[in-house]
Amino acid sequence: MNASLIASSRFAKTIDIVAAFMSDSDPTKGSAAELTPLGNVIGHPGNQDGVTTWDTMRLPNTTKRGARVMFEYQPGLWTSRTLVDRTDLGDGTANYRVAEVLATNVQDNAALLGHAYTAADFVHPALYGVLRFVSRLPQSHKAKFYP
Repeated sequence: MNASLIASSRFAKTIDIVAAFMSDSDPTKGSAAELTPLGNVIGHPGNQDGVTTWDTMRLPNTTKRGARVMFEYQPGLWTSRTLVDRTDLGDGTANYRVAEVLATNVQDNAALLGHAYTAADFVHPALYGVLRFVSRLPQSHKAKFYP
């Protein structure tokens, strides 16, 4: 049925988003943060005693400002932050200011993942979810937007 819709002249502008949007391992679910590895946390300017709040972390400068990222703040424990500002340090890293000012630790060299969905509802795609989807959409479908 799907193939006949896409081939129909009546629905010439129809695109097939399911294959691009879904997880590679489970076609019934959307992508997860694990499908968007961003490298590792470089460090943490400022106090990291687990009690003092902080608003800056050092990440690879390829991380997108405005993204929601997830990182392992202690072995086996994960948290996330929204990156709202960036100061490039010129050495492949940048200091990112975060929207959520909390007192968790930032473990140096911790795995860093890009969230695929918003934290508000885990339904709507976040920045890295949208970027992953668009990169996987076939060019033939993208061309339908700009004939």
